[in-house]
Amino acid sequence: MARNSPNPGQKILYFLLISISISILYVDIKTDTFSGIKNNFKSVKISSKYILKSITVDPVTSLIDQLNFNNDLITENKKLKKELDQSRVENYLILNEKNIFKTKDGLDFFLKNNNLDNNFQIAKLKEINPNVFKCCDRHRMFIEIFSDEKGIFSESFVFNNSGIIGQVIDGEKIHEVILLTDISHSTPVKTKSNNFFCNAQGSGKSDYIKCNYNPLVWDEKMFIGKIFYTSGLGGIYPSGVKIGTLDKINEGDVNKIELEIRLIANPISDDLLGVISP
Repeated sequence: MARNSPNPGQKILYFLLISISISILYVDIKTDTFSGIKNNFKSVKISSKYILKSITVDPVTSLIDQLNFNNDLITENKKLKKELDQSRVENYLILNEKNIFKTKDGLDFFLKNNNLDNNFQIAKLKEINPNVFKCCDRHRMFIEIFSDEKGIFSESFVFNNSGIIGQVIDGEKIHEVILLTDISHSTPVKTKSNNFFCNAQGSGKSDYIKCNYNPLVWDEKMFIGKIFYTSGLGGIYPSGVKIGTLDKINEGDVNKIELEIRLIANPISDDLLGVISP
């Protein structure tokens, strides 16, 4: 179908609109009449862009920055805490070294006379279940040894400020320690006179080890409060370290007496530990 040609009225309206538009542009160029409208439009455009950015992009960017900052802060805090813990352990053991075992045959004497300075490590308690420790037969703890060397610490004995608490039996970074009171652990002990020796078994109680012996073989007089020391037999614990005091005597028959020895060391009294390899 052929396109209709504009009629005279449409032509007049078309030229009228063009004339008005040209007039507006001319007036704007000469007098800057519409600058306020343009500025308002630009202002609205900029404000809208800023508001949109502030409620969409900025929160996401801020959250990412905050997460990165928190991660860096956590990492730095962990590093500082580890350094502080190690420094605290070192200072603690240095200050208490001569009183660790509270006997003349203590740690200082043992290290000096056995050339074990390089095998002395510091450690920190990582985990122990106090409920299991107080109620059950299996008494274990887990420790972290602060050492740059990847040594073999199995069978090393462990102590805290009050005395010997057990020996390392397993582990690489985190080591398992069997405590003196574990029923599967045996501690060779003696009296000060060196006339009585016994392998004291863990009792499963949190404070005691027990020693069964034949009074016909060992005739040394026993009494409540008698002090027992490590005998050095077995190659794990050094000789002459105070281990505990006799708390109870159970007489079975003429061939068997059971001694309950109350330990002087409490494994859960401190989280700062020493480890010495045999």
